[in-house]
Amino acid sequence: MFDQNIMSEAIALAKEHKEYLHNVPESAFEEHKTTAYIKGICGRYPVEIIDIGMETGLVCYLDAGRSETIALRADIDALPTETDPRHLCGHDAHAGTLLGAMHYLCAEKDELKYNVLFIFQPAEEGTRGAKAVIDHGFFDKIPQRPKYIFGIHNRPEIDCGDVVVHRGPLMSEKSIFRIRFKGVPGHGSLPHECVDPIVAAAAFVSGLQTVVSRNADPFEPVICTVNSLTAGAPDIPVPSDSVITGYFRSYDHKTHLRMQERVMKLAESTAEAYECGCEIKVTHAVPALVNSDEMHELALKAVSAAIGPEHAVDSKPCLASEDFAVWGEEIPSFFYWVGSGTPGKKCAPWHDPDFNVDPHYMETAVPVLCASILAV
Repeated sequence: MFDQNIMSEAIALAKEHKEYLHNVPESAFEEHKTTAYIKGICGRYPVEIIDIGMETGLVCYLDAGRSETIALRADIDALPTETDPRHLCGHDAHAGTLLGAMHYLCAEKDELKYNVLFIFQPAEEGTRGAKAVIDHGFFDKIPQRPKYIFGIHNRPEIDCGDVVVHRGPLMSEKSIFRIRFKGVPGHGSLPHECVDPIVAAAAFVSGLQTVVSRNADPFEPVICTVNSLTAGAPDIPVPSDSVITGYFRSYDHKTHLRMQERVMKLAESTAEAYECGCEIKVTHAVPALVNSDEMHELALKAVSAAIGPEHAVDSKPCLASEDFAVWGEEIPSFFYWVGSGTPGKKCAPWHDPDFNVDPHYMETAVPVLCASILAV
């Protein structure tokens, strides 16, 4: 299927690009050096660079003279940490992979059955980038609306050399909540003259556990998590307010709406029970990422052609979220998990300080992306 000499070049270049990008990590919507580097590399190839109206991120188009287009997407941002951004989720490898695929597909332009749209997307961390690109008029600026879109993400729990080709829900819908309980501050020796928002917050956190255990179908995977609870200070016995942030995740949208209803009602009733005021904000972050039946068959064909059917594996879905799902609301889509774990070794998960991508990752990822164009 592949010209092995050109593919070897593409893989070697992908590794070089990944190494460079690894050393210039930039957080969401701050990927200026990353974007400049990608733009410089794209300028070497016969692609049209499309102005998407954003400071970071890049889209380019390979016109192979065909009547239909397929899009390939990679994210480019690093993870913010307490010190500096770091590539602890492998987006440097994803961007490098897409640049490697560009090298191969441009070299084999005359053999393509489709034009190719390359999307280097900013700000996947925080699940804001895909929507931002689309909201900036993406579909009005590109030469042709894609027939399909493929995306990839490394998966350290999967051995390098294997690719997860999963049918149906793969990653979760996510909403974020922020709840503020407003009390009456005062001296701890006069509790009857105060309204303590810490007590209300504690009761809410305890009650929140029942949202999953008593309000969700036990056969539907659901997570409801408190990320932070802030209130008071050592020298303020009863503060004026407490603030709780968190999120809930599910695969099923009806379940998701039920979770939102229960979180809001629990906050309101807790505030009333403890005589507090209450402010509630729920923000829908991203839909569930679902690989369709139609795209599953195409993806299975591509992976089998690229690396052999024995390396196309399945896996349980994950309740993490990924804004590739936003593209899936616009275009038929498929998302691969490409194994990045070293076989026989327990590998650190996404966002762990010890996270790493196996050095042989590109040898699988680049052919799979190219086959998604050539074999479909």
